[in-house]
Amino acid sequence: MDDLLELIQGISPMNHAKRAAGQAWCDRLAKPPGALGQLELIYARLYALFDGIIDLEKKIVLVYVADNGIVEEQVSANPQETTYIVAQNMLAGQTGLCAISRHVGSDLCVVDIGCKRDIYPSVEDKVMPGTKNFRHQAAMSRDEAIKAIMVGYRRTCALMEEGYCLFGTGEMGIGNTTTSAAVISVLLDKDPFEVTGYGAGLTEDSKHHKAMIIQEAIAHHAPYEDVLDVVAKVGGLDMLGMVGTYLACARHSYPCVVDGLISATGLLIASRLAPAVLDYAFASHLSTEPGYAMICQELGLQPMLQLGMRLGEGSGCPLAFFIMENAVYTMEHMPTFAQGHLNPDDYVDIR
Repeated sequence: MDDLLELIQGISPMNHAKRAAGQAWCDRLAKPPGALGQLELIYARLYALFDGIIDLEKKIVLVYVADNGIVEEQVSANPQETTYIVAQNMLAGQTGLCAISRHVGSDLCVVDIGCKRDIYPSVEDKVMPGTKNFRHQAAMSRDEAIKAIMVGYRRTCALMEEGYCLFGTGEMGIGNTTTSAAVISVLLDKDPFEVTGYGAGLTEDSKHHKAMIIQEAIAHHAPYEDVLDVVAKVGGLDMLGMVGTYLACARHSYPCVVDGLISATGLLIASRLAPAVLDYAFASHLSTEPGYAMICQELGLQPMLQLGMRLGEGSGCPLAFFIMENAVYTMEHMPTFAQGHLNPDDYVDIR
């Protein structure tokens, strides 16, 4: 716990004067002020994080793999073995995330933080072989929850030492839309029936059953002391690994991209530990899961894309990487008003 507290205390907000300088640069370009919308906002934030010299060359998605004991309650359309199989497919470069990543030139790091079966010969990152069934007992202990955060933190910092400067968060774990819905329900004080979605493809009856299990479980574990107590009781190891990545990026001033529901739940948890992490987080796409929209409203996130995606894995991150790189290239290669022989006074600020 001492390591986590020390980490949190070392996180500072973004330098907003530098962000304003980045926006001022955008406003000097030959276009109506604000005409490039989110591209300008993205550039201004990156300008602040990199102190004006933006480097997004080396980028990576960390995929946290973990099983969830709550799958015993028939809350998923897929068998638990799917977690291990898809993780192996990722290592072989044979998933949707792998294809998208190859196309945009980003790398992949698969972290076995809690798969029931061992993915690697070494299990140094594994906190436990899957969480317990939180309908009947806490998913994990508080110490295990903290350990999972620190695994994510150390893994991310190690990648920074290898030169990575743009990060994304992904996951693989059957049952993790259930854990996410449970955590969101408690932290945002929402009805589980409003938060619970279809996950990887439930029927209407199955979704209702899933929401009933969540409702029963969160009532069983109440009251909750704090955010760590919530996640230890009804959460998952994958979202906690992501918390570590978000904290690492905030601590060392690097941008981190959020994928879908589970990634956003991790960001919600991280923001309760250190609110400044939101300055370093970029939302990729608008997930179709209802809990994702609730988190966006709570945290003020503005997803870059609306594509109806629900694959998970971190698949929205490399798409966002491309947009972020394009934002930087555009702002650094457009002519200014002077270079374009235009009068800025002829343009109206459309923001």
